[in-house]
Amino acid sequence: MLMSLERVLAHPSLAPAEPRVLTGSRGLERRTVRWLHSSEVLEVAPLLRGGELLLTGGTMLARANEDEQRAYVRSLAARGVAGVAIETGGELLEVPAPLVEEAAATDFPVVELRRVVPFVEVAEVINGALVNASVTRLRSVGVLSHEQSEALAEGGGVQEVLDALVRHTSTAAAVFDATDRLIAASRPAESPGGGPAGEAPTPFEGMGTGLTIRGVPAATLVLYPDADADVETLELAQDRTIEALKLALLRFRPPGPREFASSELVRLAAADGTHPQRIRRLGMSIGLRAEAPVIGVAARATGPSAELRRLDDLLSRYGRTAVDVPSPLAVHTLVSLRDRDGAANLRTRLVADLTAWRTSDRTAIAVGPVMPSLEDAAVSLGAALECLRRPTRAFRAGVVDAAELSAERLLLDNELRVPAERLVREQLGLLLTLRDEERDLLLTTLETYFETGFNKTRTASRLHLQRQSLYARLHRAFDLLGGDPVGTPRALAVHLALRAHRRLV
Repeated sequence: MLMSLERVLAHPSLAPAEPRVLTGSRGLERRTVRWLHSSEVLEVAPLLRGGELLLTGGTMLARANEDEQRAYVRSLAARGVAGVAIETGGELLEVPAPLVEEAAATDFPVVELRRVVPFVEVAEVINGALVNASVTRLRSVGVLSHEQSEALAEGGGVQEVLDALVRHTSTAAAVFDATDRLIAASRPAESPGGGPAGEAPTPFEGMGTGLTIRGVPAATLVLYPDADADVETLELAQDRTIEALKLALLRFRPPGPREFASSELVRLAAADGTHPQRIRRLGMSIGLRAEAPVIGVAARATGPSAELRRLDDLLSRYGRTAVDVPSPLAVHTLVSLRDRDGAANLRTRLVADLTAWRTSDRTAIAVGPVMPSLEDAAVSLGAALECLRRPTRAFRAGVVDAAELSAERLLLDNELRVPAERLVREQLGLLLTLRDEERDLLLTTLETYFETGFNKTRTASRLHLQRQSLYARLHRAFDLLGGDPVGTPRALAVHLALRAHRRLV
């Protein structure tokens, strides 16, 4: 069985520490622990792989300042650590409030250990149990792989592979094609139906994993686990089954030439855009008009996401699509629009529809600019992909409009990063020397002022300020800038510096 964080905290070796959960208490029974690790190093996050429960005596936290305490918990959360357990009572009398506040903002588990326990012994006992459980799971999945291989060798197909999976996991499962039509379903002998709670199986519930053949979406394997199922074992079994299903589908339901051409077209556009004529020919071979406007859309997920599988349904409302699935957690699409005259407005509607449609925090979608023809597809898709690759906060939002971030992408290009930093220092130097609170206040005010087209009424409304308060802030900022830049040649430089600074920090 998996060991949840809830179970680890209640383990006889750790319970004497009287653990008290300060933040992230929701879903402790679903948050799994891969390993226990102890450290007194503040910059420990890069040394971790994710899934660990970190034990610390808190000495370094007692000596750290507020910013370092916040950065510590942020780095652990970003690394995917299961939680941090902090011992109090010695040099650290209580868990620092800034750390707790930062953890609460992301629902990251912080646990106070109110009694001293030997971390080495605790880790030895619990890690031993975790290793034993992992060995058992791997053996079970190995047996499953052998049985599926035998089924294929004897001429079996998708149904036989699926039946073997269900026998070994006692979990209902189904396979759907790229249009979400049922290919095969199987259930344990004692189960009343193919899906959850005995219902007919659907592709949008349970644990779904997309299956691609040479980048072409071919099928989706969905498992319907019970509430107390061993999810890690199911994930291992699902991964092994995907490979067997690929062989079965290649034998009985291989993708057609159009699907392969569609995937190759998008891969070319995503690569470097140095083959515009080949992109044009491939597009025309699958029915895309060479002179029609095109938009590139890139999506990725941090875990299995039903939204990725449904994305093409929404995009195809705007035109003909070509799709490539480079990994189970990524989808790249080209949308060939039907209407040239209304292409720009159509793209604006698409961004709005995607924003309203996206519901999962696991999914990020970037929409490239509209380009005049298929030969320019690489420009649009490249812009979307660049937004998803950026590490800064602005590029991690749910739905990102790549056209709105053109200036940021230019300024954050590796070759231009040093000039961009110099631009920020030249234009905002005196502002940046202020104390953090005043600096951030004035920078936010200036950014909003520029974004509203220098409209003071709209700026005050957005910032929820009285006009006199806004005037006071602007007056202070203009003093540090050497005057109001509006209407001067310096306005563009200041605006670019403000946008670059926000992305560089």
